[in-house]
Amino acid sequence: MPRPTRAANPRTLLALLLAATAAFWLFATGAQARDVEPRTALVVGNSTYGFAPLSNPVNDATDVAAALRGGGFEVTLVTNADQAALKAAVQRFGEALKARGGVGLFFFAGHGVQVGGENYMVPVSRRAPSAEELRSASVSASDVVDVMAAAGNALNIVVLDACRDNPVPGTGTKGLSRVDSGARLFVSFSTSPGMVALDGQGRNSPYSKYLVQALQASGLSLEDTFKRTLKGVYQETGGQQIPWLSSSFFGDFVFRETVLAADAPALRPAPPSAPPLPSASPLPSDPRVGPREPRPVQAVAAPRLAGVYRAEGRNPDGTRYQGMVAMQPAGDRMRFTWWIGKDIYRGTGEFAGRMLVVNWGDKHPVIYPFGSGPVLNGEWADGTATERLSPYSLAAPGRVAPPQGRYRVAGRNADGSRYAGTLTMRREGERFALSWRVGSSSYQGTGTLDGNVLTVDWGAGTPVVYALGADGTLKGLWDAGRGEETLTPE
Repeated sequence: MPRPTRAANPRTLLALLLAATAAFWLFATGAQARDVEPRTALVVGNSTYGFAPLSNPVNDATDVAAALRGGGFEVTLVTNADQAALKAAVQRFGEALKARGGVGLFFFAGHGVQVGGENYMVPVSRRAPSAEELRSASVSASDVVDVMAAAGNALNIVVLDACRDNPVPGTGTKGLSRVDSGARLFVSFSTSPGMVALDGQGRNSPYSKYLVQALQASGLSLEDTFKRTLKGVYQETGGQQIPWLSSSFFGDFVFRETVLAADAPALRPAPPSAPPLPSASPLPSDPRVGPREPRPVQAVAAPRLAGVYRAEGRNPDGTRYQGMVAMQPAGDRMRFTWWIGKDIYRGTGEFAGRMLVVNWGDKHPVIYPFGSGPVLNGEWADGTATERLSPYSLAAPGRVAPPQGRYRVAGRNADGSRYAGTLTMRREGERFALSWRVGSSSYQGTGTLDGNVLTVDWGAGTPVVYALGADGTLKGLWDAGRGEETLTPE
């Protein structure tokens, strides 16, 4: 005899739905994890030096290794390594990286010394090597970089928390020297080149403490991870220690992705729809794309950032300011000049992936992310002040004939009134002589051309700064950004 069908319990249906959702989530995240590129790390911490022991490097390495494992890295942790052990670990690391590809990361905490521009990681031993023995008794940072580069993988990250007091007699140096980054290399020191880092009073050094915290955060890009580390170290040490960053890598990498879709990779080319730098030409993306070695980001981005900008900012005391800024390439860096009222400030920007870290003579570097649009929004490392740079006129990224001849002048005064006239420019050696005729008035000025940025002293408190365009037009700001002027060739 058939039995009546019993209605399903709503709680049972809800439980089944939740179970199905959980199963889908596990499947999706599992699939995503399988899609992440291989990640290989060698993490070294040396504490038990017989001549100058350190408290924290083994703790630092242990905690960094744990954080990296949480981000999907296959980690080899080596502690208190003598030279033979350190060399062997580096060799095995290079072999693994070559076999697996993907992303490689090397971290060293301990004593580091620079001699003759080369950085050496000091192995554990009973006595300190002499300056003469350093090369043969240590492992150089360039050797590690070379081993990683030989793997031909997508991205290599080198992190040295090794700028502590120099224990090697006779070297006469402190801190580490700069490491030139390539298009697939991201480098971070725990402090600026030539400076000394703190070992720390707690479990970790200040640098490793904030690096671990950043590595454990979800969704942070490569640049944001080290930006957060820099800010944390700067704020804890009151500006005594400022981590150093250098990179030419322009791909997208996230240590811990936060995704819902199963097909979102952690290392991917910049999306085609993303707004480029202020230029029509595309920027380099993931270095795995295409057979050629990608150009360093400095070589591509620096000329496109060059030009004249309006500056708006907030000081630490809350007051606001406005002015103008000239940015010009200077080798693999960017040179900044600010005119704020009658004050002039100068700084140098280091590229770190898609960030410019600008030191301007104060203890507070300014960090500007770039690449997502024409405006640069900067923040002081201690978080107390901000600055926004809006491009008024960008210089031509390529070579342009030096300006000379007759020009039509069109401008706007600080009070908003307009003016027009003519200008004659001629080259006199390394300088340019300018002569304006505006109405019944005439003005004279002397200019210097740096790249495609022309700075002209015309007798006022601030100069006129022009960006030279590909068509020979010069557009500039004067009166600390309150006045504008365009020179069009006749």
